[in-house]
Amino acid sequence: MCNNLYSKGLFLYMSLTLLACQTNNKELIEIGSLSILEYPDSQELQVWIASDSQYKQVFQVRKYFEDFVYEGFFDEKEIQLKFNNLTWSKMVKYQKRYSNLLNKYSDIYQDSERLNKFVDSLILTEYPEINKFTEEIFKLRYN
Repeated sequence: MCNNLYSKGLFLYMSLTLLACQTNNKELIEIGSLSILEYPDSQELQVWIASDSQYKQVFQVRKYFEDFVYEGFFDEKEIQLKFNNLTWSKMVKYQKRYSNLLNKYSDIYQDSERLNKFVDSLILTEYPEINKFTEEIFKLRYN
């Protein structure tokens, strides 16, 4: 009977351990997979930031975008259809790539305005969806 109880306890322990491992792997896969049109809850955002501090900058940029659009912009059907697949993780990749390009070409372009224009021309072809998204946001400011 003791052996049987021990076996059941060991089985339960192993099952819980495997479940915990699967849950942790699932969380890692899902980090940043939320559409940029939505906000993660604060706890989820903290997990993302712990995994990559760049999510904090993306959060600040997302907040900044709100200054250029009307209330409800991010919830509109048309906007949802166009940009729902643009995720937080894509924005992180974009920002990292942008920073890397700035560093790479900073010796060639001493003038920051010329450097930014050059890097913009490179990165916008790599990330056309982000280009369209920012154009949509900033055109509202000037209409």
